[in-house]
Amino acid sequence: MRIQTTYTKKYMDHWYQTGQWKDETFLDYLAKATARHPRKVAFVHGERRVSYEEFSALVKHLAAAFAQSDIGTEDVVSVQLPNSVELAATILALAQTGAVYNPLNPGYRRHEVGGITSLVEPKAIVCPLEYNNFSYTALHDEVAKARGAEILKVCVGEAPAGWTSFEAFAGMGAGALGKAKFARPDPDAVFLLGSTSGTTGNPKIYIHTAQTQIQEALALNKLLGVGEDSKFLVMAPMTHRGALMFGFFTAIAAGATAVLADAFEPAKVLDIFEKERITHFMAIPTQVVDLLELYEKAPKDFSALRLAILSGAPVGEALVGRFSKAWPHCIPVTGYGMSECGYSTLTVPGDSKEKLFTSGRPALGMEIQVRGGGDTIQPTGEVGEICIRGPLLFGGYFGNQKATRDSIDSGGWLHSGDLGFLDQDGYLHPVGRVKHVIIRGGLNIHAEEIEFLLSQHPAVSLAVVAAVPDERLGERGCACLVLRQGVSFDLVELRRFFEQKGVAKFQWPEFIEIFSEFPRNPVGKLDRKAIVEEARKRTGKKNTP
Repeated sequence: MRIQTTYTKKYMDHWYQTGQWKDETFLDYLAKATARHPRKVAFVHGERRVSYEEFSALVKHLAAAFAQSDIGTEDVVSVQLPNSVELAATILALAQTGAVYNPLNPGYRRHEVGGITSLVEPKAIVCPLEYNNFSYTALHDEVAKARGAEILKVCVGEAPAGWTSFEAFAGMGAGALGKAKFARPDPDAVFLLGSTSGTTGNPKIYIHTAQTQIQEALALNKLLGVGEDSKFLVMAPMTHRGALMFGFFTAIAAGATAVLADAFEPAKVLDIFEKERITHFMAIPTQVVDLLELYEKAPKDFSALRLAILSGAPVGEALVGRFSKAWPHCIPVTGYGMSECGYSTLTVPGDSKEKLFTSGRPALGMEIQVRGGGDTIQPTGEVGEICIRGPLLFGGYFGNQKATRDSIDSGGWLHSGDLGFLDQDGYLHPVGRVKHVIIRGGLNIHAEEIEFLLSQHPAVSLAVVAAVPDERLGERGCACLVLRQGVSFDLVELRRFFEQKGVAKFQWPEFIEIFSEFPRNPVGKLDRKAIVEEARKRTGKKNTP
């Protein structure tokens, strides 16, 4: 294994011996589903319907094409595709060859893509020619040139100079299929290198094996009653690990059907629910609010709905009331987790209504501790840092041993940076964050990283980015600034600056508050708590942007 992980032989043997890990991969489950019902629809995307037989063939053709292109064991391939059959097939084709999938959110631009690819050094890139009026091939040409990298470039659409079209690439693989010889994929091989933020030149890249991903998918299916007759709606980008897991991976593991939405557009999504008879979906609470706003005015036939995971932000009693009234046959469940450890706790069908406002109990094989100062375990009801251990835990941060040591202790516990407590029934109640993370509509914005960018502007002397409450999105970012003497700075200039830097729009602060100076604590450090409180007080008097 060239990519270093935290997994030792003793660690892996333990999970095999306890039955939490098994010698199986998504390719095994794809083969089983294809053998059982080859003509069953595996994916729906708009008017396109792809059977398991067709999808399995496309995966094999792509795998052969990657092999012909000398992409193999632990070679990294960065993929920046929107939700599509092409994205799904590429992910499993990389698994077949032993290569590593590095997802890039379609919203990322030069800043994020450059930071991530400079770290993982991909041997290939797969992206659209254009999507949402943006040229991805031009972006990746620019990034590769800046890195001085000669890489394989595959695009969905008409290929410009230096690129191969996805269709031609798959065709090349079909022609080479007879020559391609693949070893059985190793479930313990590195499978996924995902970015926790992607907002600086040095993002943290988490490592997952095929093993952790297939076992999480199987655990979710077992706990939530997913079967072959399930129909998942995937509305978030599958380059986001939550949507990748609950929608794509769970569908393959169950031999079910995944319906892919291009983006979250409430009116279109409601039509998909009715037309495709969706049974399962995952959404952040703000998305559910948007869906309910339309549904309550013009109800549709949602009688097929069975279960929805609501995660990424707190779930309130009012929302659950509206949800249950609109869709009485659909069970809402909540959960807690991170990209580094998957869904580590869940509520499940049969839990009492009161427990829905928690994040549930540990998933299969997972353990939760709440720790106070000095790593003491907090008693029931006492708040502390949420720590997680179990078979779904990631293998550390790629190329960053310090970050790995800082996150995973000698006992194998992941320190989440989140605060919470356990009740007397063992249900987890998250209450806040140790780390300064803004969750805007379910997307994480790392405050320190935005502060670093702001500090590069010639007008800015000091910057603190605060999370301010927002009814719809949960939180928005507020740039609290001390400016250099005699200069000005406003939202127009902020937007121009962040666009020039190539920063994804969801990360741009939406308020600016100017301070003559920042409050400090007795030892002279910035008093972040006081700054955030002042920002919330000021922005609370303004209209939402």
